[in-house]
Amino acid sequence: MASIVRGSVKDYDWGIVDGLAAWCGGPTGRPQAELWFGVHPASPSPVVDEHRNPTGGHLADLYGVDQVPLLVKLLAAAQPLSVQVHPRAALAAQSWLAQQEPGSQQILADSYEKTELIVALEPFEAFVGWRSLPKTIEILADVPAAAAAVEYLRAGQVIAAIRALLAMEDVDSAVRLLPAAVRAAGMPADECAAYDMVVSTYPGDRGALLTAMLQYVALETGSAIYVPAGVPHSYIRGLGLEVMTTSDNVLRLGLTAKPMFIDEALDALDLTAEPQVMTLNVGDAITPAGAPFAVTLLDGRAGEQSPERIESGRYRLVLSIEGSTSVRFADDEPAHAVVLDPGSAAVLAVDEPALLVSTTGLAALVEDRNITS
Repeated sequence: MASIVRGSVKDYDWGIVDGLAAWCGGPTGRPQAELWFGVHPASPSPVVDEHRNPTGGHLADLYGVDQVPLLVKLLAAAQPLSVQVHPRAALAAQSWLAQQEPGSQQILADSYEKTELIVALEPFEAFVGWRSLPKTIEILADVPAAAAAVEYLRAGQVIAAIRALLAMEDVDSAVRLLPAAVRAAGMPADECAAYDMVVSTYPGDRGALLTAMLQYVALETGSAIYVPAGVPHSYIRGLGLEVMTTSDNVLRLGLTAKPMFIDEALDALDLTAEPQVMTLNVGDAITPAGAPFAVTLLDGRAGEQSPERIESGRYRLVLSIEGSTSVRFADDEPAHAVVLDPGSAAVLAVDEPALLVSTTGLAALVEDRNITS
């Protein structure tokens, strides 16, 4: 049968207190930010079925990154994450190779591109992709200390404008002025509230000014946004299902106390790539243009449904989110099915058979799109 795993929890400060308790074994009284399902060495998933791994090891003991090319997370954000960007494949490989030299600064976590999709399980807010230049200029023009950045923007020099914002001297007062500048530009109430939150959470942080250059996106439950490598973003708050390539490469530009590598982050920025916002139709696969994966939500909350057949020839992961989810190989008898409770997942390698999946609640099916014959 497939490997059955649980998620590996991350308690980053920006997480919701006990926000993932329903999926990670219960409350801890601490922030629960992310639950990882995959083989990334930073937090590989524990295998819980005794048949596949009787010693109680991790999924990484069974498979490598080539066999498990996707990392799936549940993400619960109570406050904004850093303004960040992920490198494309060529830059990630080049930078990773360079940092293997003795004495080199360790900047990346691995050698892989990171591209990702976030599906809102509850209303979810984010800054993602570039705001239009005229609107960015309108906002920052009301922040006197940002005058140099505004001039660069008027000349179409986006990277120079970012450098000017990050080099600003009177940053405290500039950040305090930002919410008023956003309101004066006529932004909606929920976006203005997001800026209030950013400034109160990160007073005096230059990264707050960078968010004026980014689009504000409010996702309703069931909507999703695809973030290609090179697209700047900062998730603000909410609960979501996140699917990405197996990478933890994050280059930060602000809203963080973690190390920032500004030159490398600016090199990774893509001024033309755009995020894709989409709405899920239950049972239909989300296949963002250019994405190396597909995501399908299976919803059995309205009553009994026929099992979904998931073909072989690709990496697959089935995550139980709500209720119980039954998985079995297509040629097996129903009695051989394994039932997943919320927070557990079935992982199938490319050479394992077709699968039948049914759920009494909500489940996510994640598939690699680099399909082999």
